[in-house]
Amino acid sequence: MKLRSQLLLLSLITLSLPWAGCQYLRHVDAALTQGQMQTLEATGNAIAARLASAPQLIAPDPERGGRPPGAQLYLNPLPQPPVVDGYGGEWRAQKFKPRQLIAEDGEPLAQVTLGKNAQRIYLLLTVKDRTPSYHDPRSTLPASGDLVEVFTARERYILPVASQGPVKALWFNPRRGKYERELRLRGRWSASTRGYQLELTLPAALSHGELALRVIDRADSSGGPPAREASTLPADGRPGKLVERLPALQQELTHFARPDLELTVVDQEGFILARTGSLLPPEEDDSAPKESTPWLRDWFYRQILDTPALPPLPDDNYPDALTKNRETTGQWFRAAPDSTAGSDSRIGAVSVPVITRADEIIERPILGRVIASQSADALQSLTESAARRLWLITAGAAGLVLLLLLGYASWLSWRIRRLQRAASNAVDASGRLRGDFPKPFIRDELGALNRSFASLLAELDHYHQYLRSLASKLSHELRTPLAVVRSSLDNLSAGDLSQESRRYAERAADGGARLSSILNALSAASHLEASISQAEKEAFDLADLLQVLTQSYADAHPAHRIALNCPPSPQPCYGAPELLAQLLDKLVDNAVSFAPEGSKISLTLTRDKRGYVLAVSNQGPLLPEGFGRKLFDSLVSVRDDGGKAGHLGLGLHIARLIADFHQGSLKASNREDGQGVVFSLELPSDLPRE
Repeated sequence: MKLRSQLLLLSLITLSLPWAGCQYLRHVDAALTQGQMQTLEATGNAIAARLASAPQLIAPDPERGGRPPGAQLYLNPLPQPPVVDGYGGEWRAQKFKPRQLIAEDGEPLAQVTLGKNAQRIYLLLTVKDRTPSYHDPRSTLPASGDLVEVFTARERYILPVASQGPVKALWFNPRRGKYERELRLRGRWSASTRGYQLELTLPAALSHGELALRVIDRADSSGGPPAREASTLPADGRPGKLVERLPALQQELTHFARPDLELTVVDQEGFILARTGSLLPPEEDDSAPKESTPWLRDWFYRQILDTPALPPLPDDNYPDALTKNRETTGQWFRAAPDSTAGSDSRIGAVSVPVITRADEIIERPILGRVIASQSADALQSLTESAARRLWLITAGAAGLVLLLLLGYASWLSWRIRRLQRAASNAVDASGRLRGDFPKPFIRDELGALNRSFASLLAELDHYHQYLRSLASKLSHELRTPLAVVRSSLDNLSAGDLSQESRRYAERAADGGARLSSILNALSAASHLEASISQAEKEAFDLADLLQVLTQSYADAHPAHRIALNCPPSPQPCYGAPELLAQLLDKLVDNAVSFAPEGSKISLTLTRDKRGYVLAVSNQGPLLPEGFGRKLFDSLVSVRDDGGKAGHLGLGLHIARLIADFHQGSLKASNREDGQGVVFSLELPSDLPRE
């Protein structure tokens, strides 16, 4: 992996900055919401203390506490009187929570919703009965089929079920001993696929503050015993109390009202006795069009703040956890999509019990509960604004850090590549060290590495100079002792020696002769290298030089067939003809030494865009693998003659020195047919400009 890729991966650590910021925002949001719940609890405690000191505000009816739970019916405040047509369209718009009437089998038989407007009570009863039994007009019974009974504090009214039409309310007149019609109860029936529905109205004074309902389901219209029934009438036969909003409590509650705070007081059973305030801030106008927040941004903020899924809170209902216990509780809700608090808003609600202060009572009864609710839109707006700023700042910081790291990585990569190119080009094709290794200007680790490479190459250059002069030094130092050895052997051979001693003396003389030829070759190579650098170049015809040399090689090596393939036209070249002739002598001599007798040695001259290519090809053994470049180094040879011929591998080394002098290159490779070796000399063809 490259350095820039490594630093790019390392720069991903900057993503921990947004993560840490999100964690901080979550803690801040938790602290703010906890503070809001504590504020709501303090408000609820203050209101509960005030109501406990004045219990007549929350419990004006002393008989209310003695009635059994579940018998009471709640009168929802109606903004306007509904049209009593049996369909209940106005009731559905109010979205009141209906009261379920459960039959003996545990299944709901009906549901009822009550309301009050201008001293009149309105009722909507929906019964689930797929096979209703309607009243038979021919029957002598007041109600031969299904029946709805309405109980008030002083009277019982029966309402025979009809499929359509007005309600016929009957009450029993004990003085006349028969049922008579009550015209103050007005309503209408309507049928549906699931049963039937009753919409009824009566004066509030007729109930005397108490009301109960009973629904009787018969199997047929013969007036037999009921198959099912459901009722709100308690076991003592007395109707339950009617619960409605309390004006005095409402007026007292307004003293604690403040913007965007909703205060609700409920009784022991969770019926709303008073409510003030709104979950919307006062400056927000419901008639103005609301700007919808994109769902993607809402989802993004929820992911950042890790907001858990909250239960929805209907407008006029609270769960039992807030309305039916003796402890102070708090809970977060999600506003319904059609509520005034706005879709997906968080609503915090705290419920505080109102307990009487009568010290003589061992278990103080609960008079009701105070529920303080407040939307967290302000907190959510604050945290979302902080999240937006955090995102912009961290994104900008991460982008800046990434650009800096990429720039720094590119700069380091450029320095490393520059050092790598310098190290690769430190040695030329001839093995000599170039003296242009760059010097560092920055004193860091890469600068220290650069200086170490420069120091190492300097030491290698000194050692290379030593090796280059070693041959001449050995040749000079060994000549005198070698001459002493050879003269001593000559004197020894002139005397009388035994046959065995003379054999050893002759071997020593042959070894001395070979050592002398080696020293002469080393000395010649050293002098030749110096003479090459001092040679003068001139313009000449390369084709004419090759023709002359080829004829000379053919005369010198009659055992081989030497042929030249050269263009007939003159081939101008600029160089030292005598050095090129010496180079060809080395190549042809090398080819003759390896080619079998009678084989062909070819000299081929071609020209391309870069210059001339002179190839010398011969049959014979192939080059060992990896010797294509080593073959031209000094003291390297692939001859398998046991070292008896005295070949030191200097011929091809000298040939490469001559090629370098002419700014050309010399290569060796095996022939494509696999039958021998070919040496290729590339020379530039451009003549110097005067």
